[in-house]
Amino acid sequence: MKPNLNQTAITYGVITGLIYLALTFGAWAIGSTDSFVSITGITTFIPYVIVTLIIVGIKLRKSNDNLLSFQEALKFTFLAYVIYALIEAIGNYVLYALVDPDLTAKVMEITMQKTMKMMEKFGASELQMEEAMSKVKEEPKHTSFKQIFLGLGITLIWNFCKSLLISLVIRKEAKFEDQL
Repeated sequence: MKPNLNQTAITYGVITGLIYLALTFGAWAIGSTDSFVSITGITTFIPYVIVTLIIVGIKLRKSNDNLLSFQEALKFTFLAYVIYALIEAIGNYVLYALVDPDLTAKVMEITMQKTMKMMEKFGASELQMEEAMSKVKEEPKHTSFKQIFLGLGITLIWNFCKSLLISLVIRKEAKFEDQL
């Protein structure tokens, strides 16, 4: 029986989205903004969505007579990423705008301090450090729906690129004798 790609994509989009929410809200619940920034910074680099989609994609391929076209693979991976990105955006809006409206300003302050330390370490001039700080100070101190929506658009573009690469890994096309 041919697997339902849409249902599987939705399921794993939700699962990875819930993992993101657990990591983000768990880091926030620790209570320290320093810990929140450190934990979310680290979890950003953990490729759990990529690994999940590769594993599930290979299982989908195996359940389909070990065949999965690039088009089917891309449909599965990108739909999963869209669901994940929507959950991520909604979760970020809830956390940064509703649950803890001061979190954006706190995170920006810690980021500014870490940036200053890093710039000093690399020998940046006072002028360069002042310019960097003035740019950060111009940023809004609260997260708005517009910022989340724009971020979602950029995220979807990046996620499409990742979907293309994952699809190349999990696809397996039927071979015909005359193509040899």
